[in-house]
Amino acid sequence: MQSYRLTRLRTLLLALLAVFAFGAISAAAAQAEEAPFWTVPKSEGSSETKRLAAGETRFITAKTYNETQLESPGLKVKVKCPVVKLKEGVLLGSNAGEPGKDDEIIEFEGGCKQEGNGEACKVTEPIKTVHVKSELVENVEGGAAGKKLYTEFFPETGAKFTTIVFTGTCKTKEIAVEGSVAAEVRGDPNKAPELGEIVELPNRNKVAKSWLLNFPATPIKEVWLIKAEKGAAAKTELKAATEPATFTGAVLVLLANAKGESVEENWSPLP
Repeated sequence: MQSYRLTRLRTLLLALLAVFAFGAISAAAAQAEEAPFWTVPKSEGSSETKRLAAGETRFITAKTYNETQLESPGLKVKVKCPVVKLKEGVLLGSNAGEPGKDDEIIEFEGGCKQEGNGEACKVTEPIKTVHVKSELVENVEGGAAGKKLYTEFFPETGAKFTTIVFTGTCKTKEIAVEGSVAAEVRGDPNKAPELGEIVELPNRNKVAKSWLLNFPATPIKEVWLIKAEKGAAAKTELKAATEPATFTGAVLVLLANAKGESVEENWSPLP
């Protein structure tokens, strides 16, 4: 009888351990978060797509969709540029649980205009950024990941994006732009200045030849960044000469070949 009871007790203990172990595995799985990643053609000209894996890259190009503007109310200065282009641009692949990233050098030109820095003051072109990194992120809702797809931009090293240089009779000769800034990822309706719908997550199996990055008039001040399958909120803030600043406008992004020429291939930012 005692042997029977001991055997039954062991069986119950093993069953309880199995339940606890399954619960722990389920909890770990529930906490894991899949970061948004890049999906690109499997090969040049292919209609089939694949995840851009860690160590893999694809060239991209960009052009203005809606005119960009940097504004600092504290400085009372605005700088508008009709042309945006990538001097360098590449998508960087990622492993599961890590976000898709970009590496680029951005140029602003085409007759940039300024307001507030003196009537006889002109903007020196091109305005060229340092090496900029960006990551696919999400919006924050109630202290957790939301359902909208964003891209966060920040300098690869240090805090400075660029220095805007002015010539002529100006109140200030240079303005350093620092910090980080986020954009909404939207569909391309090909009807500028009309914007497509913001990408809602999950975005499974949705591909297009071009996507919009829209920097809204009301700045995105917080994003949800996922690394190693764990997400956390991160603040974004842009400054011009240490004063709060906003960057607005929309940019069209497409895949490109090694020469920097856009190509008509489907790709996507996917969760």
